[in-house]
Amino acid sequence: MPVQVKLRPLAAHSLAASDDPAPDRLSQLAPRAVRFYLGDSDGPGWLYPAFLDGAGGALDAGGSEVSLPDELWQDLRVEAERQGVSPEDLLQHAAFYYGAARDEGRLTRRIAEELQREEEGGR
Repeated sequence: MPVQVKLRPLAAHSLAASDDPAPDRLSQLAPRAVRFYLGDSDGPGWLYPAFLDGAGGALDAGGSEVSLPDELWQDLRVEAERQGVSPEDLLQHAAFYYGAARDEGRLTRRIAEELQREEEGGR
C-alpha cells in the first residue's frame, strides 16, 4: 500500500526543476529520487547535512503530497534511522540530492558543448 508523505516546496522545486511543479510529476519523480539516493551512498553530499538538523519544522509551510511505495518508504525509514534523522527530512534531502545530480549532468553537457565550440574555432 502506498505511503503519502509531504514534499516541502523547496524540495519539490528542486526535484521537478520547476517553480510550479505538477503534483503528478512530483509523485512520479519522488520514488525515482529516493531510489537514486539510496543507491548512491558514496556520492558527494550524500549524508543528511547537519546544518539542516531541526530545520524541518521551519520549512513545513505548504508542500505537496507524494506517494511512495511502502517498501521504498521502509527502506528510506531504515536509512533515516541509521543517519539519526526523520524519514520525512531524509525524503527532502533525497529530492535535493536528485535535483543536484540532474543539474550536474546539465552542467557537464554545457561544458562539453563549450569545449567543442572552442575546438571548432569558437563558432
